[in-house]
Amino acid sequence: MKKLDPDNQLFNELQSNPPDWWKTLVNDKDAYIDIRKDNYIDVYFNGGNLIRELKFKGTGYSGKIHYKYLLPKKAEYIEFDFHNQSIDIANKEVKLLPLNNLDKDALKRIKDNISIYHPANSEKGIQAKFVKNTGFFLDSEFAYNYNGILRVDLVWIDTSSKKIILVELKTMGDKRLYTNEIHDQLKKYHDFATSFTDKITEYYIKVYEIKKKLNLLSSSLKNIQSLKGYTLETKPLLIFGDCEQKWIDNSAKDINNRIQGVAVGAYYFGKPNYCCDIISKPKEGNRYKF
Repeated sequence: MKKLDPDNQLFNELQSNPPDWWKTLVNDKDAYIDIRKDNYIDVYFNGGNLIRELKFKGTGYSGKIHYKYLLPKKAEYIEFDFHNQSIDIANKEVKLLPLNNLDKDALKRIKDNISIYHPANSEKGIQAKFVKNTGFFLDSEFAYNYNGILRVDLVWIDTSSKKIILVELKTMGDKRLYTNEIHDQLKKYHDFATSFTDKITEYYIKVYEIKKKLNLLSSSLKNIQSLKGYTLETKPLLIFGDCEQKWIDNSAKDINNRIQGVAVGAYYFGKPNYCCDIISKPKEGNRYKF
């Protein structure tokens, strides 16, 4: 986390001389952009990596995108001869989307392809709805090597209590909810946050600074001068995004009892907008603050 540098060349170049394709991504209402601890950027749509590891090297930008998102739909099948033991596609020309001239039409085609693998009702699609519909999420898919890979689904900034909150997202079909695995997973969050409280806090102060610099903050967060003075809530919040009320009535009490010692609360959502409320002002009903 110490590697993150708000003055890295990537962030300075995107601020001072943003290319047209970057403006297209920033202005897209469905895409969202996250800063990574090794000084690169990930761009998401429906929870799928639209662009991964965007960096600035020498005089230009580089990044990664899965080939299946770039191919036109009509190129999904490749003709072959049953008599042959291999398929040679190296000499066949496959027209990819022009990322250096990325426009709205090209971006739409990439998003359509991502939707095949990450539909809106998938867990990643639900995660995207939370990010886009709630202006208080600063980060998603934060990964850290802590007793194996720890992946934090979302990071929520609570402007009322001045807290930084780690969030785990689940859907009601996750079998781990009915065993102690959910407790152990959230305990790992809690242990990680307790062990690295200061480092995580400083890291998100820098993430906020970079997003402010690049005009990537939501209207809910951009008027804050800085996250200096904010503290990390060491217990994570558990949220759900596809709940049926009958399932909540039958399951919430048991799940809450499993996680009370290691989580700050559990919110159960069923409506398609998936818009969280600030944790310090939970509504009655399906939102529990422990």
